[in-house]
Amino acid sequence: MIQTASGLAADVRWNGANARKPFAQCHGCELRGSQLCRVIQDERLFGTHPPVLRRFGRGKRIVGQGEASGFLGVIRRGYARRSVIKVSGNRILVGLAMPGDIVGGLAEREHDHDFEAATDVEICTYDSAAVKQQLEINPRLRRVMLREIDHQHHRTLGLLWHNGTLTSRERIIAFLVRAVAFMPTEPLPDGGLVLSMEIDRGDWADLTNTAVETISRTLRYLEEKGLVTSLTPYRFRIRDLDLLATIAGVEPPARRVGESNRSKRMENCFGALKSDDRMTAVNALARGAHRFNSVMKPVSVQKRGLARRRPEDVQEEVRD
Repeated sequence: MIQTASGLAADVRWNGANARKPFAQCHGCELRGSQLCRVIQDERLFGTHPPVLRRFGRGKRIVGQGEASGFLGVIRRGYARRSVIKVSGNRILVGLAMPGDIVGGLAEREHDHDFEAATDVEICTYDSAAVKQQLEINPRLRRVMLREIDHQHHRTLGLLWHNGTLTSRERIIAFLVRAVAFMPTEPLPDGGLVLSMEIDRGDWADLTNTAVETISRTLRYLEEKGLVTSLTPYRFRIRDLDLLATIAGVEPPARRVGESNRSKRMENCFGALKSDDRMTAVNALARGAHRFNSVMKPVSVQKRGLARRRPEDVQEEVRD
């Protein structure tokens, strides 16, 4: 199972006697990457100097492909995209950096991708040359960095798995499900939630290897089925998050209060669902539970995997 941010957020232990009062701007910071700041401060890497807060406007290139960043830091606010340009000139997004991510690199390390601000971004930065010196003698700092590398590696594997085994509609829905973990949400009294999508449709399409038009069609489809309501182009009311996860064929989100009610609602609509019972579940909403079993055709990942990737499924099953 691909680990989540919460599963990798275990703190790094340090000697509390040597811990110092946090910098004013760091007080109360609960970002996952704040472990880096605590280790740096406790080990007196840079004396008492606080991190430098750097701001980048939407669309601003932070580090170009083949360039060295010259800093190591933690994203405090906003989202940044990692992308590469193919020989054909097409852009491919290979990842999305989010609040709490450790970004940048060592002084001599060249980036193998472009790193750009997908929204307005704030990064708490440290000089990478000084970090490199400390990595050689500080095992706690090495543990923090290795944990971060592992976390981002597993996230990339998850993106590859989704893009390689799910249809375009499933990929779009899967991103909605995953976005709840790292984008603003508002809980609703009925157990649903409102998700604010911080990135634009173009980045959403690139991250899911689809087209903006496909996202629009999928959202209209989900709205017709009563699963997702578009309050604005970037705010969505999600009736049942776990149900969306099942439809997309991805791991459901962490269990929440009211799980038993959620399970009953799913069974009332669909009967017992398996993780491979994907988009046919949406159609069952219109047909009723009594017809669900007759139309459900579980499909294995092996059969729906790499052999059915783009360009065919970009047009594909979204058309009814």
